[in-house]
Amino acid sequence: MNLFSLQWKESFRAPQWEAKATIKILIGVVSLYFIGSFLFLGSVVYPALNKTVLEREPLEVFNSVLLLFFFAELIIRFFFQQLPVTNIQSLILLPFKKRQIVNHVMLRSVFSPFNLVPFIIYLPFAISMYRDDYLETQALAWWLALLMTTLSLNFLLYIINKNNTYFVALVLLLLGTIALDVYAETDLGKMVGIPFDAVVNNPEYLVGFLLLLCGMYGVLFFFLKKSFYLDAGLGKKRTRVSGGEFTVLNFLGDDALILRNDLRMIVRNARPRQIALMSFLFLFYGLVFFTQDIYRDMEYVMVFAGLFVTGGFTMTFGNYVPAWDSSYYKLLMTQNISYKKYLLSKWNLMAFVTAVSMILAIPYVYFGWDVLAIIIAGAFFNMGLGTWIALFGGLLNKTPMKLNVKAKAFENTQSFSLTQFALIIPKMVLPVLLFWLPSYFITPTAGFISLAGSGIVAIILRDKIANWVTVLYKKQKHETIEAFNK
Repeated sequence: MNLFSLQWKESFRAPQWEAKATIKILIGVVSLYFIGSFLFLGSVVYPALNKTVLEREPLEVFNSVLLLFFFAELIIRFFFQQLPVTNIQSLILLPFKKRQIVNHVMLRSVFSPFNLVPFIIYLPFAISMYRDDYLETQALAWWLALLMTTLSLNFLLYIINKNNTYFVALVLLLLGTIALDVYAETDLGKMVGIPFDAVVNNPEYLVGFLLLLCGMYGVLFFFLKKSFYLDAGLGKKRTRVSGGEFTVLNFLGDDALILRNDLRMIVRNARPRQIALMSFLFLFYGLVFFTQDIYRDMEYVMVFAGLFVTGGFTMTFGNYVPAWDSSYYKLLMTQNISYKKYLLSKWNLMAFVTAVSMILAIPYVYFGWDVLAIIIAGAFFNMGLGTWIALFGGLLNKTPMKLNVKAKAFENTQSFSLTQFALIIPKMVLPVLLFWLPSYFITPTAGFISLAGSGIVAIILRDKIANWVTVLYKKQKHETIEAFNK
């Protein structure tokens, strides 16, 4: 009996395996395009550095920014990598040793598409090194060091994925290091490249990277084995629930009931906390565009970036209303709470978070008053029209939400539809048009007024829009209840 053969049989016996297989095939086709693109990128980086950076070796320059590569990879892995899941309750009763099952789970994670990074980015760079003036052993040692580092990050993800505190602490540490490099010129980030420079000069140092990989594997092995017990899966987890009174909201009266419930949900459950963390990271989205002079004359790109800075929570949270309440939706519908009040509570939460994001984004004035104006105009659009567009999109999503299961890329094969895809147009294209048309035919100031004004008008007409959206939700109420019961 082989664990991999059992996994293969399980995948074909699972419900809706045909739909899941089709989705994976489509994802594979799209992935081929991106793999080809990254292969091309990896092959041109070395020659490009060789031509543009004459005073330093291309390898030295590349190694000096590896911290940014690892940081970006860790962020992407945390939010999108699907970690393998094994039903230990059935396997533990079969003639398998615990270490076999734990090793099986860990080895399955090695076959993640994210572990192809060394092959599609670093390997072409290593080949370019060999074609230049590096020895074959030097290029191979450098690539193997990066391969082992990538696999170490893969195993590290298991640990930080179990506790958001580890992830936040690591992100703050990395951001602090990058900030010190940029503003204090400490070169702490460049120190990450020193071991990779050393392994090129002395391939024997590759042993250090091997010890790092073995160490991470060993730590994760004992981490997983420690919780590998049958009663751990069968026993109900008892936790002390603290925090969640939110008495500060008492001044809202009856309107605070649902809002207080939403805040408790975010504080106590993994999936909403992940959404909240992603919304915070959206605040840094503008750094990708506002720091580049090439985007200064591309107004639609600047507006697009400004919308994302303050609209992260609206775009992520609003699309899953009322799915957030799917586990008790029937009970909620029997309470003496009007549907309009329910929707306005969601609207208030999204508008409040957008306003807070706008305040936190004020430091973007460093890049110019025009940048801050775009962010503020985008924030008003997100508070006004953006919230209602998100709530309308949530009406089309009738897939039950597992609050204590983190979302991963392509995890849900049912919540996507062509109608939801069509909603990308008002979410992204509409605000760009509201800014660009007045800006092009009149002045940029008119563009700011148009974008912000559309949101302000929607805020003023909030009750009338809420009445219209409430009618749509009520028409779908019984269909939604039925869908949440599946």
